[in-house]
Amino acid sequence: MHATEPTVFVDDDFDDIDLGDGITVASTSDESDPSDAACVVVTDPDATVPDGVPTILYTDAPPATVERPERFDAYVDRGDRSGLESQVRWVLASTTDRDAEAVATARNDAEWDRLKRLYEGTTDLIAAETVEELYERAIGLTEHILEFDNTSFFVHDGDSFYVTANNDDMAGTGPIPSDTGLLGETHRTKRSFLVDDVRDHPAADPDDPAYRSAVSVALGDDGVFQAISNEVGAYDETDLTLAELLVSYVSETRSRIESEAALRQSREQIERLHRGATELAAATSLDELFERTVEITDDILEFDISYVGVVEDGYIVPAAISSDAPADGAERVPLDDGGIAAEVYLSGSTDITDDVRDHPEARPVKRMYRAVLSVPIGDLGVFQATTFTPGAFDERDAELTELLMAHVAVTAERIRAESRLREERDRSTALFEHVSDAAVAYDVAGGALTVRDVNRAFQSAFGYDADDVVGSDLLGRIVPPEPDPDPVPEPGADETIPELLVAAGESYRGEVRRRTEAGVREFILNVVPLSPGEERGSGYAIYTDITERKTRESELKRQNERLEEFANIVSHDLRNPLSVARGNLDLARETGDESRFDTAKRALEQMEELIDDLLSLARRGQLVDETERVDLGAVARQAWATTDTADAELVTCQSVVVDADEDRLAELLANLFRNAVEHAGPDVRVEVGGVDGGFYVEDDGPGIDPERRDEVFEPGETTGDDGIGYGLAIVESIAEAHGWSAIVTSGTAGGARFEFRA
Repeated sequence: MHATEPTVFVDDDFDDIDLGDGITVASTSDESDPSDAACVVVTDPDATVPDGVPTILYTDAPPATVERPERFDAYVDRGDRSGLESQVRWVLASTTDRDAEAVATARNDAEWDRLKRLYEGTTDLIAAETVEELYERAIGLTEHILEFDNTSFFVHDGDSFYVTANNDDMAGTGPIPSDTGLLGETHRTKRSFLVDDVRDHPAADPDDPAYRSAVSVALGDDGVFQAISNEVGAYDETDLTLAELLVSYVSETRSRIESEAALRQSREQIERLHRGATELAAATSLDELFERTVEITDDILEFDISYVGVVEDGYIVPAAISSDAPADGAERVPLDDGGIAAEVYLSGSTDITDDVRDHPEARPVKRMYRAVLSVPIGDLGVFQATTFTPGAFDERDAELTELLMAHVAVTAERIRAESRLREERDRSTALFEHVSDAAVAYDVAGGALTVRDVNRAFQSAFGYDADDVVGSDLLGRIVPPEPDPDPVPEPGADETIPELLVAAGESYRGEVRRRTEAGVREFILNVVPLSPGEERGSGYAIYTDITERKTRESELKRQNERLEEFANIVSHDLRNPLSVARGNLDLARETGDESRFDTAKRALEQMEELIDDLLSLARRGQLVDETERVDLGAVARQAWATTDTADAELVTCQSVVVDADEDRLAELLANLFRNAVEHAGPDVRVEVGGVDGGFYVEDDGPGIDPERRDEVFEPGETTGDDGIGYGLAIVESIAEAHGWSAIVTSGTAGGARFEFRA
């Protein structure tokens, strides 16, 4: 016999569940025996089912994939808590106070057979692809498995019910008022009802006087399921439980179908919106662009009224509005008091107003307007969508509209740019005779350019007399023999020469290199066809000489690069002597050792020398001064003394004399010493010695990976925590200034070795 308080046994992979007072939930971790439970819930379809104990499968696995489903008394999709609780209550109601033999007998009764057949029938529900098909399949289950005679699914819509499925061809019946009898009571209270005789039920109000008993179960907020019989007491608690289980399956499957349908609809809508945005790119004027915009929003986003307002002279002016909008559905409003539209344009932020009557800044043109979605269009203006019902827009509407308006803004900018370019070309044509730049009027035929006229500026810039070029093929005279570095990216050999594009009515603006009497020079070339878009083959070429400007730009770029290099050298090399000076001053303060002042002074003097050298370098653009024969070891020891080398050891193996700028050589060595300490540790051993044609500096640290040896001299390249990555770049620049090559290899102890040779 089961204990007074029934036990539900679950596996360890089970979520927490509350079955209410009087029911114990146990698991394998409690060392309980499932054979003593009133009910077992498993999450693994392959789990062992205890003999004689009702077992429920609570899993993510689809029913069709479960092998031997007859082993289980019920199937519940994992996550459907209400369905699981209903199944457990059903089992407990059927097994409480029965011994195992009685339970086994009960499982063979007709009610268990119906329950198992309902479970097996759920695979048919899950296969439904539409909500209508789902309800029809559910009606089939009520007739053939639950053995109900007259069943209906009622869907609640607005203030009424409609029969969406029925086993007696009543589908489509309605509207039925929401407060009607037991139907309305079930939907309002979200309770299930088992009525033995509707004539005795206070809420029942049957349409047919022959109706006597009923089962009524709420479908959440969606509607109600009812089974009706002409007999009194036709249904019992088992029928009610089975109906509740069926409704839970239907509700869950409907949610899945609606979610999938919404996802498909969203994907299709986004695809249509993308195609619409592509169509916008074909617009050639702002008026056409805005008209297409409202057409797309009305058709694809399904807005009631769409409106585009552009900002002109402090006002938002109507530019386009839906064709179904009232004739006076939009008006010109000032930016300083233009309601929501002005607020959105000035803030650049999207706004969703559920009801303009509740918005303090709203200035609706029509009282019928209620909900408004407002989205800025760059610096152009504002898009607004309006409906006649409150709360019509959500965040998804806003996101899709923002996406479309981004396309509108880009297209509008392209149209404006093209308009400006056309105006510029027209102006160039009109001013041909007086333009200050070199201009050529010419015709193109058969890939050859024939000059009709040139202006005086052309003769001055190119050095060719008008009499020599008029009537000739200009290209052979002015196009350099080498390939143009920036050809027009169009197929075909002739199209690589921009001047020939007028043959197809195309324009061009870009930088070119052209040959003059004085040599090849840089120009900005404007190619303007007489009839844009038409293959008349006539036009103008205007050459603006930018040779001097390009030269200045190159010089400025080099100067900026040098300035940046100076700044990085200063920030890098001044840091070390500054650190030495600060450290020795702190030690002098703490120990009273005045010799520390001398070390600090030498570091400051080194900083002063470095600053003087850099200023001189900035003025002269030289990295080294006059060179002389210097003792490498002496310079190395001097650089070591002014570098923060911690407990590192310096070894100078031999007397080596090199031809160098002593200060720059000391700077090179100091950077290598500092690099060794930073990457090989404070106790690193550093060796300086001579090689054939130069010298080397190596340490006994971890070395540099061969893959990185080509990168270590790059500015900014560092693996240390404190460095800024310019130490080795400075080393290389000083070496190059001396005419030395700098290579990285492995030292005798496996560390990093830098070799310098003239």
